[in-house]
Amino acid sequence: MKGDRAIGAGLLAILAVGLAAAVQASPEPARRSLSPQALGGQRIAQRNCGICHAVDARPSPLADAPPFATLYRRYPPGGLDQILTEGMLAPSRPPEEGSPDHHPRMPMVELDDDEVAQLKAYLRSLDPRPRAEPREGAF
Repeated sequence: MKGDRAIGAGLLAILAVGLAAAVQASPEPARRSLSPQALGGQRIAQRNCGICHAVDARPSPLADAPPFATLYRRYPPGGLDQILTEGMLAPSRPPEEGSPDHHPRMPMVELDDDEVAQLKAYLRSLDPRPRAEPREGAF
């Protein structure tokens, strides 16, 4: 009986050591793969925004610049266009009076329609909120 307990304890110890080694050796959890369009948007964000904002999992270089992963908290579902126009995108046409609305510390960036679509795809990929399904008959 005593020998059986020692063998069981030894096997349990080997199992625990093997499990600990496997956990340490495993890579970090797999991240969602990005669509080609969202991947292009991530590169645009890194190039134009990465000096201040965290575009990946690291903290933002500028302490009060929100990481891209949390930007969805700053706008309601469907409000992505609003945050982009208030934040960084130069208007396609200048306003008739005054200057365009934007965050005072954000540089205005000119992107073509494809680049804007890519940036939006990337930001949508970071938003964990469920997307509303289009209503039947809605255009």
